[in-house]
Amino acid sequence: MSLYIKKAFEIIKENIVLAQPPIFFMIIFSITFAALVQQTVKLYYIIFSATNIMLCTAFFAGWFYMIKKGIEHHNKAEQGGYKDDKEKASASFSLGKEFFPGVGIYFPQVTYTAGVYAIISVLLAYLSVKFGMHSLTKPDINWTEFMAVANSTPAEMQKYVYGLSFEQLKALNIWMLYLGGIFSAFSFLTMFLFPAVMDSTEKGFKSLLIPFTAFNKNIVFVFKNFFGVLGIIVFLFFLNIIMSLLSMIFNMNFVLAIIGLILSFYVMTYAVILIFLFYEERK
Repeated sequence: MSLYIKKAFEIIKENIVLAQPPIFFMIIFSITFAALVQQTVKLYYIIFSATNIMLCTAFFAGWFYMIKKGIEHHNKAEQGGYKDDKEKASASFSLGKEFFPGVGIYFPQVTYTAGVYAIISVLLAYLSVKFGMHSLTKPDINWTEFMAVANSTPAEMQKYVYGLSFEQLKALNIWMLYLGGIFSAFSFLTMFLFPAVMDSTEKGFKSLLIPFTAFNKNIVFVFKNFFGVLGIIVFLFFLNIIMSLLSMIFNMNFVLAIIGLILSFYVMTYAVILIFLFYEERK
């Protein structure tokens, strides 16, 4: 496991260009999302919503392809496939040119898969809540008020929690553990779904089946490499904790906040590289 952690770090260190697309994407997406929020006409709202969804899937198609090519580039460099450092650096810089070809090749597959994933997630949430209503103690709280407070400041959330009874807190914690456990397991079982999609070569009508064939590949891969996948989950979990702690420091002033935001893009890129690298090396 430590081998993949180290290798993923070397890949992002030597190919900084891989971390640039998320930064540009967030700038563009913030503009298009702001346009979506301002829409009052239902037709325009639907159009902007569809545009934002396709913008996201197009970005992931191109970015994932860049990462896949970045891993291939690193392996070639390790095997001495470049005559000198200048050629190696040129090949690394050229990874940025792989973004739009990746969109052209994988946009339909990534879009289909994202759609199926979203539908399964909604169904899972619906069925989980339905089952929980019959099997678990209801918290007996105003969910609209709870969601409003959850999206407010930590101080207001803390004040709201202090106002709940012991029985309400107990039931709420059980529900959070229940739903958190279900979606953690779902995330674990679909962790390599998109690397499997990028590994698919079906064309035409067969490409419509890619979400299902990729899901099958993903499940087989997870259980064949169960402890390795578990190790990655644990490592990324602690990495997320570290970033959460650092965010409290970064939020002290504007300059630190910018540094923290840039660092978060690099950490996110590193996590995706690690997932793709593990899949590519162990498939």
